[in-house]
Amino acid sequence: MHKHLTWTDRLKIEKGLKEGLKPCAIAARLHVHNTTIYRELKRGTYTHLNSDLTTEERYSPEIAQQRYKDNLKAKGGGLKIGNDHKLAAFIEKKIGEEGYSPAAVIGEIKRLGLTFKTEISEKTIYNYIDKGIFYGISRESLPDHGKRKRKYDKVERKKAARAPQGESIEERPQEINDRQTFGHWEGDCV
Repeated sequence: MHKHLTWTDRLKIEKGLKEGLKPCAIAARLHVHNTTIYRELKRGTYTHLNSDLTTEERYSPEIAQQRYKDNLKAKGGGLKIGNDHKLAAFIEKKIGEEGYSPAAVIGEIKRLGLTFKTEISEKTIYNYIDKGIFYGISRESLPDHGKRKRKYDKVERKKAARAPQGESIEERPQEINDRQTFGHWEGDCV
């Protein structure tokens, strides 16, 4: 089992180097493999400028710890599918050999009532295909080469209610056409 070095382990490495111990002796003290110490020395080594302007390589537990943390952040999370080899094999078979789409694979799992260690979504399958996680499956091997867009249901909007239709202008009384009465403006304003 691999073990990550702790902050105190890094301090012990620094102390061992100051005592003049070889990396193999430090590894024996910490009960780790020699390569672990060599890798750690590489991670925490920096060039130190002395007062007489000469340089020397030194080990810094602070630098090593910071690089260790930075590397952990850059690593990213593990795959959701993880060690669920049965699910991965099922997906590879359905898409690679039988020509299913990721949505059809999810539907097939539900239809057959299959249970795996991991529940996975259609989007996750597409992400894994793009990253090359599945052996021999690419966007090109999908139906429509993985270019099909998701169809969204159209939302019908209600039309605004119109005012009820009034009388036509042709059916107005003759006295309005004479324009003798004040207030009949519809023809004058147009």
